[in-house]
Amino acid sequence: MQLRYFIYVFLVFIAGLNACKNPLDGVKLGLKDPLQDGVVTYRFNDPAGNPMPSVNQVTIAGPDARQIVTTLNSTRYKLNSDGVLMVAPSPATVYSAQKPLRFSIVVEAKDYLTVIQPVIISDVKQQSRSVRRININKPPTTLNAARTTANTTVNGVVTATVSLGTTPQGTDADRATATLLAGTKLGDRDGHALDGNLTMVLIHTNARNGQATRYVPGGGIMSSVAARNGGASQGTMRFLSLVGSITLQIYDAQFQLATTALPAVPLTMELYQQAYNSSKNRVIQTGDSIPLFSYDEFTNQWQEEKPGIVRKNQQTGRLEYTVDAAKAAAYVVGWAEVICASGPVFKVSSRLSNVDVNYLCKLIDVATGNEVSSFYANANNGAIIRASNQSKNRRLKLQVFDETDAWGKGTKGGLIGESAPGLTCDQTPITINLGALPEPPPVTLEIKFSCPSGTKLDESLLPAIMKTQYSEVGQNDWNDLISVTRTNRKVVSYKLKVGRYYDFRASTDGGASWPLRQSNYLIDKSEWTLKIKADVYCK
Repeated sequence: MQLRYFIYVFLVFIAGLNACKNPLDGVKLGLKDPLQDGVVTYRFNDPAGNPMPSVNQVTIAGPDARQIVTTLNSTRYKLNSDGVLMVAPSPATVYSAQKPLRFSIVVEAKDYLTVIQPVIISDVKQQSRSVRRININKPPTTLNAARTTANTTVNGVVTATVSLGTTPQGTDADRATATLLAGTKLGDRDGHALDGNLTMVLIHTNARNGQATRYVPGGGIMSSVAARNGGASQGTMRFLSLVGSITLQIYDAQFQLATTALPAVPLTMELYQQAYNSSKNRVIQTGDSIPLFSYDEFTNQWQEEKPGIVRKNQQTGRLEYTVDAAKAAAYVVGWAEVICASGPVFKVSSRLSNVDVNYLCKLIDVATGNEVSSFYANANNGAIIRASNQSKNRRLKLQVFDETDAWGKGTKGGLIGESAPGLTCDQTPITINLGALPEPPPVTLEIKFSCPSGTKLDESLLPAIMKTQYSEVGQNDWNDLISVTRTNRKVVSYKLKVGRYYDFRASTDGGASWPLRQSNYLIDKSEWTLKIKADVYCK
């Protein structure tokens, strides 16, 4: 078989001067390099925590679907065991900002809403998206979904009125409905009419517990909100009180998504009567005007819409809110405040350099002494740490601890440094002294290839990149470890602790698959030399 196709060789690892088995023993290196230009990576997840479906139908739709392949230049599209799908333009495809590639990723599975993700590729930059998958029968708390079918003429005109309603789960009594009237004209983003059989989807999130913001776009944060009537952007906003959200999706048999509807589709949702009106400091009631925002997933654009009025349904006695949806999008109802997308900003002064672990940080409100948020950030000398999505006109200080996201507490363990106060929205860097932060011990890996007498290594034949990941034993919580390239075969990482056990895995196709898994392996020394006998890489 020619080298440009799959040719695998078993690596025999010999550790330094002793006979210890190496953690990556047994990996196969493929000589078919993965595509790297224009790669789009999807990470699918089920927000309810259900096991991901094992059987999935992946389809590439849209005008340029024929030019999209996997990262191994095949059309065998599939999700890996982590729920990851990677695609890229075929090597012979020519594309640019003036002539971009347009297509959609479609993922179907039993009992799940169909995922349709429109994509535009205009350059070689890689894209990454995290996409939720909703099980209709087992949705996450506070969320319900429903779907039905409809039909249109060749001109995109709906032939018969269709109504769709959600069924609440458990004790949640809030319902949502959509009515697609006969005569409604549906068009896609380019103005083309939807044709033939349609699927209509309705997703409703109520406000019956504090988790509701987890299931609306942005997790409760709206970036670059466009004002009504063409006004200036309101910047970044955060929901203070979420009353509910409702999402409408309509697509045809070719997975062409409707964007516009004429006349508008009325969407009505019942409201939790204890939902909080943050502008009046009381629960909602009939006659309340509640702000409305729409979100276009394709353009990642938030838009302020005309507020709606809370009304009481005379038949059911329930409070309701109606959205006239002139576009198929997500609609979120609630009160929000303008916040600082970034600031204050802190600049690290430390002894660390090229350390690949992140350290525990806490933002403290100077006025109250309360912790505002906690996160992990890089603490190398010169690193910039930005506070994000904070309320305006607050003074915050940053605390950094000797505790990492990789192995927990370090030798000192506690608070290492604290910054001077900074004002939210301010982009002026404030230096934080972390000189007392000790450098963690590194683990070094070097790969050496040996060739038979009379031959020498041909680096062009080596895999372009080999990626490795690690996890705590049995957790299946994989984290990037190191990447070895053709010319850089000696790497250092601070993510592992000598004396601990880990699970390892490796990939030579950019992470689309992970053929090697080494479980429950003890890291018993800080340096590894992996000697590989592989005649196929020599000439």
